Amino acid sequence: MLLGLNYRQKIFSVIGISLSTTVILFFFLSPEERSFLNVLGIIGFILSVLGIIIAYIQILSIKQISLETQRKVNENLVLNNNIIMLSDLSRKVAMIDEIQGYLRDDKIEMCILRMRDLKVILNSLRNQEHYTSLVSKKEFKNVFENFNIDLDNFQTFQLKPKGKIDKSIISRNLETLSTIFLSVEVKLKITNYDS
Repeated sequence: MLLGLNYRQKIFSVIGISLSTTVILFFFLSPEERSFLNVLGIIGFILSVLGIIIAYIQILSIKQISLETQRKVNENLVLNNNIIMLSDLSRKVAMIDEIQGYLRDDKIEMCILRMRDLKVILNSLRNQEHYTSLVSKKEFKNVFENFNIDLDNFQTFQLKPKGKIDKSIISRNLETLSTIFLSVEVKLKITNYDS
């Protein structure tokens, strides 16, 4: 009955119903029962019921506001996490570009340092549920394994410089990793645009 009304309308409706009930009950009393104490008892009873109803309406109103606030907070948290993840992905792509530049310039020591930094980041990404929901686990696992193999090859080459490194394979693996990051970035931008 009161569900479609706003808070103020509900309160006025309850007060109106209570006053109407008081007047109706007063007229149903016999003339000898219309004493001051009986009327006060009826008014007190109706005011008590009115207080309980108003308290219940306030509790429902507070619950609704609380749920709406929680929903907005959750939406903002997701949006903030996506924004942070977008900037983080851009930084990772820049790291991959930097590693590829060192690779072209035969700066193997710098490649190893930056790849170690990137490996720490990749390890943390494997545990982030939101990120893994945007990338195929199999694809990420393959790229991560190739990345680790390339890093091991660099470290082996650094210890034994007479060996050979196939820069084209490493560059291709890094490019695949960069493509994954960029596709996740696009998915996040679409998600942010849709919200």
